[in-house]
Amino acid sequence: MDVTDALRALGGTARWKSLRGHVGWRAIKRARAAGAVEFRDGAYHLVGTGKDRVMALRLRGVRSHTTAAAFWRFALPPASVQTVHLTVPANAHRDDVPDDVMLRYRNLDQQDRVGDVTSPTRTVVDCLRDESLRVALSVGDSALASGAVTWQDLDRAVSALRGAGSAVARTRLRQLDARAANAFESCARAILLEAGLTGFRTQVTIRHRGQWVGRVDLADTRLRIVVECDGFETHGGRDAFVRDLVRFTLLVSGGWRPLRFTWEQVMFQPEWVLDRVRDVVDGDAGAPGEERLPSRADRRAA
Repeated sequence: MDVTDALRALGGTARWKSLRGHVGWRAIKRARAAGAVEFRDGAYHLVGTGKDRVMALRLRGVRSHTTAAAFWRFALPPASVQTVHLTVPANAHRDDVPDDVMLRYRNLDQQDRVGDVTSPTRTVVDCLRDESLRVALSVGDSALASGAVTWQDLDRAVSALRGAGSAVARTRLRQLDARAANAFESCARAILLEAGLTGFRTQVTIRHRGQWVGRVDLADTRLRIVVECDGFETHGGRDAFVRDLVRFTLLVSGGWRPLRFTWEQVMFQPEWVLDRVRDVVDGDAGAPGEERLPSRADRRAA
């Protein structure tokens, strides 16, 4: 995984113990040499290019959406900050807008902005209304988890929305969950929700015959399906390997059907992930020895 993607998913800042399971030391050194990452106060931090501020000044706009989310260090999936998002007044006219800048024409109240960037609450509301579900959940989950926004503030702001996207924002607000650990888990949940699989809950505690099995990333307790996002944690070493096997065996023996997905699969092969979950939900995984024709997503993943 790219170092900047890993840091962005964790909200722009992380210590080495959170990165080492998925990012190599040499990759971090290269990112630091390139000026994309800096190390201070015992942690690694993303370094902004400053282009968003330049564009905000030039186009007389307010940084918003994923651009503002990155500023507030909310978690974001890969490739979500390639475009600079700015909000300008509804009746504004701007010439010579670069291709990698997107303008939103809306009037902002004073409380909706902090200098040249939208407030944390407004940033989350904009993402709920205008961005993809995976971005909306990543930003909203991490904003709630960080304490930068409250559920009451979001509910009040979303309830006041009118016009295009307001109904979508209200639906997505109910789907936020501050227990999601990072954008990895938020994006996995988005895949399921977009497919109408609404029974999965975040950070579910599972026991088997009174024995603690663990807290899983996502679980549907009715269907007894577990979805695990194997990413930022490290499972290296024999002790961790044994614990991992015991956990998996206890889940299966307790009647659960665990599925484990990598960062790359969730972020870049969502259709393949969904097909695997549907296989289990529909009981279509195939009997032992039964040949199963690969799906379209299977063929692309191969």
